[in-house]
Amino acid sequence: MAYNYFIPLIHLGPAPDYVFTQDLPLDAIKNLILGNYAKIEIIRKIILNNNKLYEKKEILTFKSNKWLNKKSAFFRWGPPLEKKDFCYIETQINLLKGVGFTSSSLPGFYVNYISSYRKNFMSCGVEKYGNPRVIMQMKEFGKWVDGYPAISVNKSRQTTYSLIIINPYKALNSFVIEINSLKLKKTIKVPALSVKKINFYDLINREVWTGQFYIYGKRRAIIYLINHAFNDSNIISTLEHSDPFRAELTYLPRLQYLRHKIHKKIKAFF
Repeated sequence: MAYNYFIPLIHLGPAPDYVFTQDLPLDAIKNLILGNYAKIEIIRKIILNNNKLYEKKEILTFKSNKWLNKKSAFFRWGPPLEKKDFCYIETQINLLKGVGFTSSSLPGFYVNYISSYRKNFMSCGVEKYGNPRVIMQMKEFGKWVDGYPAISVNKSRQTTYSLIIINPYKALNSFVIEINSLKLKKTIKVPALSVKKINFYDLINREVWTGQFYIYGKRRAIIYLINHAFNDSNIISTLEHSDPFRAELTYLPRLQYLRHKIHKKIKAFF
């Protein structure tokens, strides 16, 4: 099957004092091109509070096993100084001419967040739609569920986490944040095409806490976790993505256990 697009990627925009850089993995993309020619359109959009701050369209051409204009693969953007809220970056890649791609998923790669006087860090993007685990969740129990196992808040050590909820869709979405160990549930609404930041310290009102949380809803969001200084969310240690709730077995069924044991013995014998 041939595809004429890659599923759009969503990245969190840079915090103040940071610059976002993206370098598309051309060598890996080349391996997905059918035939020896492809004319590709790259569209990058910067969205802040349901407003498009910036959009850039570029053409990337592949011919006879070579890229003709590699500079289109690179993108650099820093937020305007007067903007304090987080934005998000959507990257769309469409085939204008050619046979197609063998996959609709862009090969994995990292983007960089660069600052001249703060810690630099990397992050991966998240596909806007088509995630198999989300599809399975919706099918099995009718909701999207993500989480993270190791949130740490410590006021005396001046560190905390913030939850970043990106809603890149055209409708207001409502989500529930749940922390079982604290018996806490809180409903959060995120406007269309917007980003909401929630400091876990403000959510739990505890000076020291370590634990896990879940977030769920009838529709999906894109989730990131920022580990940052207690009093300044722009002094960032790490940017991490959440993990999908899998609802998988925590034990091996008896027949599967026996099959695994027999396989090990046969392998050891030969």
